[in-house]
Amino acid sequence: MIDPTKVKAFWDGRAQKAGCVSFESIANLEEDPANLALKTRLETEKVFAFLGSVDGKTVLDLGAGVGQWAFRFVERGAARVTAVEYSGALAGIGRTEAARRGVENLEFVVCPAERYEATAPFDVVFISGLFVYMNDEQAEELAARLPGFCRRETRLLLRDGTGIAGRHEIDDRMSVHLKSNYSATYRTVAQYTEMFARRGFRLLRDENMFDEACPLNRYPETRLRIYEFALGDEVM
Repeated sequence: MIDPTKVKAFWDGRAQKAGCVSFESIANLEEDPANLALKTRLETEKVFAFLGSVDGKTVLDLGAGVGQWAFRFVERGAARVTAVEYSGALAGIGRTEAARRGVENLEFVVCPAERYEATAPFDVVFISGLFVYMNDEQAEELAARLPGFCRRETRLLLRDGTGIAGRHEIDDRMSVHLKSNYSATYRTVAQYTEMFARRGFRLLRDENMFDEACPLNRYPETRLRIYEFALGDEVM
């Protein structure tokens, strides 16, 4: 099982990339400019095709990194965005960027997502590349908290790495792509679906983020996937 201390050290280390790579690259983990542009465009199109308008809505962004998705929600008219990130260094970069852009309706909260407590539910809950960096204990703890962030009509989107043939774990291995040791757990569609179902969520739809021929699909064992969940039995 992956070591949370090593995972946290990896993400704190990504903050040192600020000024060396583009803002989007820091938490996105894609440093090639052409691939970054392609990835940003395709992911943004897919996420908002699932999500629709966020105009006037409250958004909870769990695993926010430097706020790369949080700023997109703000740009599209969200009333308030709460970005939860456990790396204080990454959140600090996001706060500096928010000040530079003059964004006042974006709050960064430095806290592990599985420990975050909300005072009221949100219209949108967005979980981005987060479960893949959690061990099973952390993942279950976060899943248990999710119903408290939602109403029945809340849109919950999960964007996360997914194992294809089965659960795929990388435990502190050197990544040639990242030039750093890397840890991650890629759960299957069935495992995500079951974990959320035990917390009262129904899977409404899911699909791969990129077409199969896309060059961003680098590894045969995994795919980046997007899921939409809702509380209760009825499709919203």
